[in-house]
Amino acid sequence: MAILPPERGAMRAPSLLRALVVRLTIVVVLALAGSYLVLYFEFREGLWGLEGQSIAIQVQDLRASIVPGTDAPRLELPRHLQAFYAQPDALNGYQLLSADGTMLASGGFSAPDLPLPVGQGGGQVVMQLETDAVSGSRIMAAALHLDDRHGPYWLRVVRNLEDPESLVAQLMLGALDELYWPIALLLIAVVSVVVVTVLSSLRSLRAVSHQASMLSLYRLDERLHAKNLPRELVPLVQAVNASLGRLEADYRVQREFTANAAHELRTPLATLRARLESRFSAQELGDVTFEIEQLARLVEQLLCLARLDSQEQFQFAAFDAHAVALEVARELAPVALESEHYVIATTPDASVPAYGNATLTRLVFRNLIENAIQYTPAGTSITLSADPATVIIADDGPGIAAHTAASLFERFRRGPNASGPGAGLGLAIAKCIMERQGGRLSLDANAARGARFVMEFPEPA
Repeated sequence: MAILPPERGAMRAPSLLRALVVRLTIVVVLALAGSYLVLYFEFREGLWGLEGQSIAIQVQDLRASIVPGTDAPRLELPRHLQAFYAQPDALNGYQLLSADGTMLASGGFSAPDLPLPVGQGGGQVVMQLETDAVSGSRIMAAALHLDDRHGPYWLRVVRNLEDPESLVAQLMLGALDELYWPIALLLIAVVSVVVVTVLSSLRSLRAVSHQASMLSLYRLDERLHAKNLPRELVPLVQAVNASLGRLEADYRVQREFTANAAHELRTPLATLRARLESRFSAQELGDVTFEIEQLARLVEQLLCLARLDSQEQFQFAAFDAHAVALEVARELAPVALESEHYVIATTPDASVPAYGNATLTRLVFRNLIENAIQYTPAGTSITLSADPATVIIADDGPGIAAHTAASLFERFRRGPNASGPGAGLGLAIAKCIMERQGGRLSLDANAARGARFVMEFPEPA
């Protein structure tokens, strides 16, 4: 089945690596942001709790400074409290209030419009968090309800939370300033860890992908490894291995059938030719002998393809590819001259060290030279040349059309103008031989004239 190229403008396949990194990064950023907000509010609540404890303690200290007497209650502060509440721009203040809210005494930070607590508190300190109606500042207060022979009254300590010199403001702003860079560095470190973790997690998947890319008709016995793969991908690898097993079995049956059929045809063809030649003369046989020879050649080509497609291990050794090509050219020179073709070696002293099977390589050169003789007009020159790594067979004939070159190496595919003998297997066999040896056979599309076949050989180890 042909694989169609992707259409222009088609959407590219999504990247698993990119998706994992982006999603994990988003999750990490959201988690850090959420953690930061939780810590921020928890820290602020904790600081406000410290503020509340601080002013609650001040209320108890002030309670001890109340002086009993016949008149209204009054405060006599010790010197340290006097100095504390007398500081310039004091953040803390105290208030002594009657039951109806009348100010009896005050000092330090003033919040005259702060309402009284709703409940009495039962002798306990009542905490308030209010907004001053005049200045709009947030104020925290700790009030204590007292009742003696003078009647009920309130003792309260207030603190300005909006002042930039407030303890809460200093701690909160300082904490924010200190946390910006550590959080940024932590985010970079976490994203780096995410990328490294994702890459290492996908390493086994890349290894399996590389192994799958190396599979071919000659390596159908290999299977993909599921070692170190994520558990979710193991069923996919097992399914692919099962498919490879079925494909290998079907291919083996087809290959064995072709090889057996070709092998079984060799003997009857040879017997048929011998009996015909013994009973009839060459004139009486006419083209029958030629047809039998073509049929025998087709059988031999099928056998050769069956061997190449099989897992048979050919004997490889180092040899000179250009020297082998020269030998084949000398053998075919009489055939070329008979059809008025000329074989020319432009680099007779060249050497192309190669590693493979010299006998199979001879078949490559023979098929290419015979094709040049058969498909080019009389008077055409066939040139054999070489450079350090390749052997080139070219002709100055009409060349090969671009639409034909795409399917040139397919089996049983002949050119549109082919009229001579042949089944369209020669180039397919030549390409298959080169691939089995680790080499490459290609048609040079940039040739100025005629057809130019380039054979690249693997160097000896």
